[in-house]
Amino acid sequence: MSKLYYYYDMLSQPSRAIYTFLKVTGIPFEACKISIAAGENRTAEFAEINPRKKLPALKDGDFNLSESVAMVRYIANKYRDQIADHWYPKDLKQRARVDEYLEYQHLGTRLHYSLLFIHELSAMRTGQTPDTKQTAKLETNMKKITHIVQKTFLGDNKFLCGDEITIADIFAVHEILQIVGTGHDPVTDNPKLAAWMERVSHKLNPHFAETLVEIYAMGGKEIPPQLKSKY
Repeated sequence: MSKLYYYYDMLSQPSRAIYTFLKVTGIPFEACKISIAAGENRTAEFAEINPRKKLPALKDGDFNLSESVAMVRYIANKYRDQIADHWYPKDLKQRARVDEYLEYQHLGTRLHYSLLFIHELSAMRTGQTPDTKQTAKLETNMKKITHIVQKTFLGDNKFLCGDEITIADIFAVHEILQIVGTGHDPVTDNPKLAAWMERVSHKLNPHFAETLVEIYAMGGKEIPPQLKSKY
């Protein structure tokens, strides 16, 4: 079996998600850290891995992938016999629930949390104050999405797709925590979200906490103790 090479930057939400999944399942891979800030993803060498010069990226022999959802499905299917079924269930209906969230998040969780993060990050990098009206609008949209995720996916479940953790939870938790990097606390006013996040972290640690170091440091915060613990 060919060796997986995984290219990532811990400041990238999907990068952290795939890295966490690889680590928590014990799938062997070569970790290839690429700095977006340093422009390492824009080199000719990296363009051979991903012509779109985006992160994350995956190389498996002579086969390359450049979209995170495609990556996680590919990995889960390739290593089906080596990982627990709950991550990406064989049962058609259970798997459809996971796919439902992964498709929703493109224009849902990922879009609106990223827009707020990028808006504020752009101002931080230029030493300016973010436009307050635009910030307020983006925060409102982000809160609407958070409500949708809690009501229509999490509901009364322990995890987004039921009582077992799946790859949907990994993607969601990293998207939501992205805004910590610009100084936000996404859970203070959301006890249900906080409880879910704690359950997720318990299932993913110690690897989860490892992926959060840079994003929390960027926001000038310490990783909360409840996100470092493990069952």
